Amino acid sequence: MKLKHLSLCFAMVAACSASAQIKYRDTEKKPALIPYDSSIAFQHLTPDIAQLTLVGQEITFLKLNPKRLIKNKEDTLLDNIKMKAVVEVPYKSVLKGGHFYTPYKAVENKTFRIVDYDRKNMDGGVPTLIFTLRDEDRKLLLFQVPEDNLPATPVIINGNYEWLKRQYVGKELHLRKDNHKTENVLDNNKEMLLSKSDVFSCTEIAVIFSGKQKYGQPFLIVKNSDNVELAIGVGSKNEYAHGPLIEDFELQ
Repeated sequence: MKLKHLSLCFAMVAACSASAQIKYRDTEKKPALIPYDSSIAFQHLTPDIAQLTLVGQEITFLKLNPKRLIKNKEDTLLDNIKMKAVVEVPYKSVLKGGHFYTPYKAVENKTFRIVDYDRKNMDGGVPTLIFTLRDEDRKLLLFQVPEDNLPATPVIINGNYEWLKRQYVGKELHLRKDNHKTENVLDNNKEMLLSKSDVFSCTEIAVIFSGKQKYGQPFLIVKNSDNVELAIGVGSKNEYAHGPLIEDFELQ
């Protein structure tokens, strides 16, 4: 009888050992996350950037264009910057039309450190990027940006601005293709023709108020072979309405 019980125990142990060898695989394809590096502008953040690698970066809100066209009384107010608290309230809030806002002047040209970063689907809609920022008084605030609004966000990552200087200032650029007709942002968008034979020397990176746009934007400032100064946008066509773009050039 004892022998039968012993045999039964061995059988059960063998069965358990066999079940432990079963392998399971998840068929969901998860994106390979990459760490943030300073060559990526705020406007070009993508879901495959590991969120927490942005923690520690400093961002600066660009200045308003003093010559912009003011469309309505809330032109300089934001409703996506809130204090981090049990109840979210606008940062340095003001009351307009029965609604509380953050005045853009409260953040304009100021630098904040990213201390947390998340990406969420709010109400099943467009993903929203949620940055927890710390100001100079060590107050925490939330800056929420719908993903489809990224190209128009008036924010520059300070590390990206420094990367642009290291990458281009003092370097020579050439057109990638044949002669290129464009506008000179530094000369009231006057039409000009860029020559394939020209050498363009980058002298600085500067934020420029181009036309009647609401915010300033960073540009490469270059001189061509005739010593004519012009500006090159460092983003895409939907970000820069006038002037040549960095994608039209290559470093010498």
